[in-house]
Amino acid sequence: MGTRPKDAGLVEQKVLDAWLSWAESELPDRRLSADLAYKRALRSSDEAAWLHAEIVERGYVQLTDMLSRQDPYFSRIRGQMEDADGEVFDVDLRVHRYHRSEAFPLADGQEMLDISHLAPLADLVRNPSQQELQLTVNDKAFYQWPDARNIAHIRVMHCTVEDIELENNRVVRVAPRYGAIFEDRVRRRLQQSALPALDVLADVLDREQNAIINNRNPKQRLLILDGPAGTGKTVVAAHRIAVAASPDSPGIYLTPTTTLREYIQPVLPRLGLERNRARAWSLVDLAISLWTDFPWGDDLSSIVPDGPGDADTWTRAFETTRSKHPRADWETIYRRAAQLLGQTPRLQFGVEDVPGLLWMGAWARRPLPNPHPQWIIVDEAQAIPLLAYHALREWLGPKISWILAGDLMQQGSHHELGGWSQIQQSLKLNTSQVSHLWLRYSYRVPPNIHAAAERLRLAVSPNAPRSESVPWHSHAGQVSIATVPSHDALAMQIRTTLNDWQQLGITAVALLSPTSDRIEYWDHQLHALGVTFQVLRGNDTYRGGLILTSLDTVRGLEFDGVLLVDVNLEAYPKTPDGARKLYTSLTRSRRAVQLLSVAPPEGHPSPWLKVVENSK
Repeated sequence: MGTRPKDAGLVEQKVLDAWLSWAESELPDRRLSADLAYKRALRSSDEAAWLHAEIVERGYVQLTDMLSRQDPYFSRIRGQMEDADGEVFDVDLRVHRYHRSEAFPLADGQEMLDISHLAPLADLVRNPSQQELQLTVNDKAFYQWPDARNIAHIRVMHCTVEDIELENNRVVRVAPRYGAIFEDRVRRRLQQSALPALDVLADVLDREQNAIINNRNPKQRLLILDGPAGTGKTVVAAHRIAVAASPDSPGIYLTPTTTLREYIQPVLPRLGLERNRARAWSLVDLAISLWTDFPWGDDLSSIVPDGPGDADTWTRAFETTRSKHPRADWETIYRRAAQLLGQTPRLQFGVEDVPGLLWMGAWARRPLPNPHPQWIIVDEAQAIPLLAYHALREWLGPKISWILAGDLMQQGSHHELGGWSQIQQSLKLNTSQVSHLWLRYSYRVPPNIHAAAERLRLAVSPNAPRSESVPWHSHAGQVSIATVPSHDALAMQIRTTLNDWQQLGITAVALLSPTSDRIEYWDHQLHALGVTFQVLRGNDTYRGGLILTSLDTVRGLEFDGVLLVDVNLEAYPKTPDGARKLYTSLTRSRRAVQLLSVAPPEGHPSPWLKVVENSK
């Protein structure tokens, strides 16, 4: 972890100076390219043209940001590699993790590479233990291969990866990957605002996580990334696909809610999954794509609950309906089958219809997306009903690869799994095809908040594996419990807390109501206080600042501060489900949490508050 000699620092300084000079000259051209791309998109109204314009614009914005911070964040790769013809060549490159793939020359003819997360050299920076790279044609051009017949597979014989730390336009330190620079950089990233937090965590990949990514067991069909909040499950899942799967393999990134899909979709490219490779879908999106002509309601924001019956009972209901009504259309078949199972669909379909409609899509052999997905990542996998897993497996087929990222402690009252084995069984995979990995270290959730959440988790599951928050958080985290004498006093306490947090720079805040039916009440209260806020519903995009919403809407999202109102016995009863709801709410925060309840006789605080504050 030590600093390298001064002459090495001078070499890296030359690279940095060249990058700064190049970036200043590049920005005007990049702005012009983005403007031209938008003009072409406006003229053609073609989706591909708009996508290209967005990519070019993103390149301009990111380069502007890095130049303003004078921090391109690059690493040095040194070592030997062997191409497919057995030719051994030396590598000494500066690799910059950026979403475009481009090179610029240094004065002495060397090159600094500016390369994307999907490009293998950037993956090698993230995971120095990789033994094989698969280069694209553009990547090969950077090396100026002597023989154009060389194919793309490159064997890494040995290499070292060093991070280069920059400060005020100067190179101040060079150290091995996962050394002091890695930890310091993550520390600085965690100090940033929580919008969006996944983007903040995109640089957090430690040795343990990289070992998961680098597991190339060909028999593995299902990877379960299990662990508490903030352990990087989503980041590891995305990078696992970016590194291990074929670069041109299409797939699906599935979320339980549309809110989480909206939240994560813009971050996927930074996590290594570009838009033309990964389709981000919620369960509702998937059901609508199968049955686009059906009448869908507007309120599709809540989490998808368990429906009546399993795959076999739904199949019998569909077959019975089809035999009695052979000319019925699909909508009629579903409605009659649902009635046989005791469910009466509304005139417009809602989230409660999604599991049954997904299974009907599989049963009816509806067409697969084009191109056919080869892999699927399921985020917040514990929040997906089992019937949906049955449907996905039947619809997508047996050859697809699965990554499930989730935390069983964050199951909601909509359903409760009996462990990951039920999902494994629904996907028809045997134990030899499954890797189950526990991610122990929480990067996002600071120590004090993590400790409070951990007490809840162990109170529900005393034999569960332990986890811990990394010790070098920039904030220890704050958990406070306020019990006020009346419901009227709750609003005043909220205003006081928001003012205090604003002084501390805690501005990305979620005020969470335990149920959606209390949103209207708190909407009125906040307006009366003169507070600026956004009511976040399932189809909305979080715009920053204070939001008012329910817990199910923010599953998977993160904020700097979380205010929990109505932490009472009714909303958080002394049951495992009550503890899980409180746990999930706590772990949405990266800096501060306040839990508000009303004292007797007017209110009845939840008994789980004593576990949170670690009192008898």
